[in-house]
Amino acid sequence: MGRTAATTDARERAHLLIRLAAIALGGTLVLLAGVGATSLAALILVLYLAAAVSVRYSPLLQRVPFGVPVLDVAAVTGLVFALPLELGPWILYAFAIGVAALRSGPVGAVAATALAVVGYDAALVARGEQARATDLWPVQALIAIGLVIAEIVWALGRQDLETLWSRIHARALSGLTRQREPEELLRALVPELARLQSVRGAWVWALAPDQRVRTMVTAGAAPAAEVIVSADALRALRAPSPLERIVPNMTGLSIPISVDPPLVIGVALESIKDEDRAATTGAIHDLVGDAASLLGAAFERTRREAEIQALEATVRGIAEIDGERTQAGVLASTVLEAGRIAAGQAAIVRPAEGTVIVGDLPGGALAELARDRRLPAVVGTNEAPLAAQTMGADTTVALVTISDGRVLAAVGPAEVLTARLPLLERLARAARDRLDIVSERDAMQLAANELGRDVETLGGALRAKEDALATAVHELRNPLTAVHGYATLMSRNLQAVQGQLTQLERLMADLLSAEHRTEGGEAPAEAVSGAREAIARARVRGARIDLDAPAGPVRVAIGEARFAQILDNLISNAMKYSRPAAPIVVTIAVEGGHGMVGVADQGIGIPPDDLARVFDRFYRVGGTADAVAGQGLGLSICKEIVTAHGGKIWVESAGSGHGSTFSFTLPLAVAAPTT
Repeated sequence: MGRTAATTDARERAHLLIRLAAIALGGTLVLLAGVGATSLAALILVLYLAAAVSVRYSPLLQRVPFGVPVLDVAAVTGLVFALPLELGPWILYAFAIGVAALRSGPVGAVAATALAVVGYDAALVARGEQARATDLWPVQALIAIGLVIAEIVWALGRQDLETLWSRIHARALSGLTRQREPEELLRALVPELARLQSVRGAWVWALAPDQRVRTMVTAGAAPAAEVIVSADALRALRAPSPLERIVPNMTGLSIPISVDPPLVIGVALESIKDEDRAATTGAIHDLVGDAASLLGAAFERTRREAEIQALEATVRGIAEIDGERTQAGVLASTVLEAGRIAAGQAAIVRPAEGTVIVGDLPGGALAELARDRRLPAVVGTNEAPLAAQTMGADTTVALVTISDGRVLAAVGPAEVLTARLPLLERLARAARDRLDIVSERDAMQLAANELGRDVETLGGALRAKEDALATAVHELRNPLTAVHGYATLMSRNLQAVQGQLTQLERLMADLLSAEHRTEGGEAPAEAVSGAREAIARARVRGARIDLDAPAGPVRVAIGEARFAQILDNLISNAMKYSRPAAPIVVTIAVEGGHGMVGVADQGIGIPPDDLARVFDRFYRVGGTADAVAGQGLGLSICKEIVTAHGGKIWVESAGSGHGSTFSFTLPLAVAAPTT
């Protein structure tokens, strides 16, 4: 970075002030020297003043490399020759050394000191016998003054340079810290490096494993866009190295700034002094080092953001897969979401057959890669000839098993597939689980459909059976009517037979009716007398039955025939499941507007698990179906009749071997109004 016009003007103004100070001190010495030395010294001062003013305002004279320091030393040497030595005119050399130091730094100070010593010695020689041995000590003083001035100027210059580098460094870092993306940070860093003093250009190299170096971002002078380097040069790029080892026609340095991905900063320098080169190189190393930390953080942040996005995409993909209701939908969603995760394409293939189920990738090539390989894996197509020929030799494929015979294949950048292989495994696992659920549901649906058809077939058979039964019952009515007529003519000893025939006729009528309804004009049953009649019918078959009933009548809202049907069924049920001659107790009571009838036996009892089902049609308690004859209809008929007449029926049993008590309630009959 060159000096500005303002800096040059300020420097020349300082030069003039130093020279005017030297001229003023020289004028004082002229006055002290007296009349004898006035003319020559005054002439030298006038000429020196004129030269100083000319240099100040003449850019042409300012560009003379060594003319100005020689002018100052020559003017002072003339004054030393013209003035008495005892006045110490040699001190004026300090001003000349100062001007040279301000103009050319420490080197100018040393050069002006050497010229001052030579000029002072020449003045002593010219004065001959006037010079004394003691007049030589100013030589040592001049050397000391020159060295001190040179050291001060070097220190000040170094401090100014460090301050300048610090400002440049701070400004550059301020711009770099505002960048979030790695590419943006590199694009901001390279111009900052190119603006440094003595820098011809800067760029970023991306290293490839095939000994190719690709130039990414450039500013100023830069090498070709792509350079093929030797293996030694490639190794040199992985550590700070001279630029000449990589690009022979350039001078500078290369500094690695990132390992993953491998990136190198290249800087071309102008031909400069070693001291300036060291300062510039140090500033470059400092800036690149700080930028490397920022770049590493940017890459890490970018990787984490990419991982988060990939994880979110995986979660969304799993949700999409879980929402699919068909196997085709599950497979299609899996391929779509896998392509997004892999930043490329995906497909599902059957390696054994070499066919693609879903996706737009070559099935034969994918099958060749997946066959006889332990999965999951990330492989290159160069491992299989057909895959390399079909998909390209530099393609990378991730392979994950979904289920037996099906493999998920995803094509994308190698680093992305390697990092996201676990996510692809999660996706494949979700697809596998969903496929199992869908397959199980489809199987259940198929079984349900088959069961529905079986139920429909069975229902038809049952309806046919009911029709046949109704026909048979209808045909039985005629002979029953005749038997009933003959029984009426028989003696009273056959009254029990007539009652049984009447009951049989009612049961057959029930078989023809789907619903049991109370006949509208039938008188309410009297429970006590009805119970006695039912007990009498049962005793004919040898039953031992006791009755526990109130002395007065208990009329319930049900016809006598239905009431007798309920009691006959319950007593018959108690007789079937009781030991011969075991007592059966029939109880009748009135409770809260209802008449309650109970039939208790001491039979085999009912297990607790069967209590809730004994009133179901065709249901029989386990273990009794073969031991006791029956179809499981009697109790269900009782429940239907009781329920149809507004009552309730239930059973109580302490378990197997403890007998059972069947009870039912019916509303009490309302007395008919008298007319």
